Amino acid sequence: MNSPALGKDLATIRNYVYRDQAQKGWPWRMTQDVDNKKLIASVVLLERFVRDIYPTKHSSAIQPLQWSILRYLERMPVERCEPRWIAKFLGLTRAPVTRAIATLERHEYVHQITNGDDARTKTIALTPLGSSTLASDPILDAVKQIRALPEIEQTHFINAIRSIALNSVGSNDEQT
Repeated sequence: MNSPALGKDLATIRNYVYRDQAQKGWPWRMTQDVDNKKLIASVVLLERFVRDIYPTKHSSAIQPLQWSILRYLERMPVERCEPRWIAKFLGLTRAPVTRAIATLERHEYVHQITNGDDARTKTIALTPLGSSTLASDPILDAVKQIRALPEIEQTHFINAIRSIALNSVGSNDEQT
């Protein structure tokens, strides 16, 4: 049933397809697709890891942004504890930061101090409750999990995250 003409046509088609794939970088593209899937899967796992850091998700719990603000206030000098500096550090606009600060103040984790020279400028400070709450910061559990890795993997993780963050900051700065 196979005619010589059909065999020749199939060989021509195979050669055409192979040549076309080779011109388009087919073996490389296929490898790249597999690598991209691995990278996407890794980022999805990282996202899941970060989401799982915060076990309490109900609305009255301290939310991730609020934890970030508490951490910021603990580590920064007083003159940098204004909503504008917090927002800039977190890469956000002032509106969500202001809302988060209001919620933290309502729950007595922070208080606002009005600047004597300019009543519009407020400095945010941790209350004793806010300071003591940081002892149960969910990030500390993530640190324990990373510390459980062999030292070389910890170093690779730290270096990779640092490089990604620095590259991200640089590209975000160029876009603004």
